[in-house]
Amino acid sequence: MRYRFRCEYLGSAFYGWQEQNEAGTTKFITVQSELQKAFAISLRHEVRLVGSGRTDTGVSARGQCVHFDWEHEPFDLLKTEYSINGLTKRLIRIRELEPCAPDFHARHDAISRYYQYTIFTRPVALYRDFGWECGNTPLDLDLMEKEAAAFVGYHDFIGFCIPRHDGKITFCDLTEFRMERVNEYTIRFHIRGNRFLHRQVRAMVGTLFDIGRGRYPEGTICKIFAREFKGERMWAPSQGLILEDVIYPS
Repeated sequence: MRYRFRCEYLGSAFYGWQEQNEAGTTKFITVQSELQKAFAISLRHEVRLVGSGRTDTGVSARGQCVHFDWEHEPFDLLKTEYSINGLTKRLIRIRELEPCAPDFHARHDAISRYYQYTIFTRPVALYRDFGWECGNTPLDLDLMEKEAAAFVGYHDFIGFCIPRHDGKITFCDLTEFRMERVNEYTIRFHIRGNRFLHRQVRAMVGTLFDIGRGRYPEGTICKIFAREFKGERMWAPSQGLILEDVIYPS
């Protein structure tokens, strides 16, 4: 039988979502590995969790979707939720644990993903683990907002990700890239798309930051899409990024 659930986690405590080994020896603490360990303790059987996406080191999530298969005796859903949440040291929380269709796939069935990225334009003490504290850097927010609109649509985002040479498609369809001015020192980007490449959101936000501080001029986003841009760009830090939701067909 197949089950699914939602989970949220504090990205700064983990080396990303996906379980990994370096040189086959060093074990990194990841969200997937910690959750699988908790499920093995709670259910007394190992499970293999499949997430809707691989968040990078330091990236948090509120709406990650996960599925797993279970071939043993039935278990109490609510009791298992409590158990898992008690075993993950308040760094991970799961919710909505439920049976699902046997062919449901957390990653392949997703039709869109929704991220938020937060920037603080002054030093902050509260919420600094969930945003990019860029100090007192003056930013042209109107220009950043105008340039952000260029991301919306179906584009080749090869210029906004970790270089790849595996032949896989690098086109993504972004339906929203909106900048919200939360208050006088906080801006938040709302980003939706059918898929995202490795570090794509951080590359896009870093480019907007460079434009906003005057390092690059208006029209830079379009030049990158046209592969006419030669400058170096900044990667926005991971702690400002949160996977808010993953959407599936109704």
